[in-house]
Amino acid sequence: MGLVVYKLNLRKTLAVLAAITSVMALQIRGQSSQGTATPKGSLAFEVASIKPIPPPIPSGGGPWIVTHGRFRAETGFVRGMVAWAHNVLAAQVKGGPDWLDREPYYVDARAGDPEAGPDQIRLMLQTLLMDRFKLVVHRETQQGNVYKLVVGKNGSKLQDTKGGLKNYINWTGPGQVTFTENSTLLGLINILSSLLGSPVLDETGLRGSYNFSLEFTDPRDPRPRQADSAPDLFAAVQEQLGLQLQATKGPVEVLVIDHMERPSAN
Repeated sequence: MGLVVYKLNLRKTLAVLAAITSVMALQIRGQSSQGTATPKGSLAFEVASIKPIPPPIPSGGGPWIVTHGRFRAETGFVRGMVAWAHNVLAAQVKGGPDWLDREPYYVDARAGDPEAGPDQIRLMLQTLLMDRFKLVVHRETQQGNVYKLVVGKNGSKLQDTKGGLKNYINWTGPGQVTFTENSTLLGLINILSSLLGSPVLDETGLRGSYNFSLEFTDPRDPRPRQADSAPDLFAAVQEQLGLQLQATKGPVEVLVIDHMERPSAN
């Protein structure tokens, strides 16, 4: 399997987590998925270390590494890890204790099979969260805000690099994020959905490998914008990327946290 590395600002509940979360998770499944204990025969890591990160909390997170039977998050906020494990966006994970978004953990987990890929690692992370965090969740469908990401009327400004598939996402400052050789727009989708607090659907049809940057004013910032402030998120996406966010409402699948505890000791 190839190396997949994500550099995310996980403190802002980006889970990216990067960038490999599937937008197909927005489909309505119509059934519940609960876990009160490790299911018999479920995939599990052979060894796993989970350690709380003491203050001061890093302003930026990452990298997350998912490759060759290994999951490592140097700064992992729990909501983002739950989202990645269950193949949804962080904005779709509802409920849970308040520490999910303010107490990061260092996680290093390894499978017995060094060739285990992301799909298997995702299931192993589900098992780890149930075992160590006592996570219990269920899925349901709610009516909510949804945004569609489409190509603007003047066309996309993204240039295909035809390069490798690094999938780097790096926060260079508040409201400043760069993307390097992103093979899909899922990293951007994750960040936009986290900033907006609602799922974002990629309807651009763009399938290249892109380098691009985005500079914006965080929509969650309560302070009034100044004359020299960066553009708001909607304007930034349109002006800098040639894309457009369209707001709508509809059924959204969410993952509801029924129970969770701080992790057991290693």
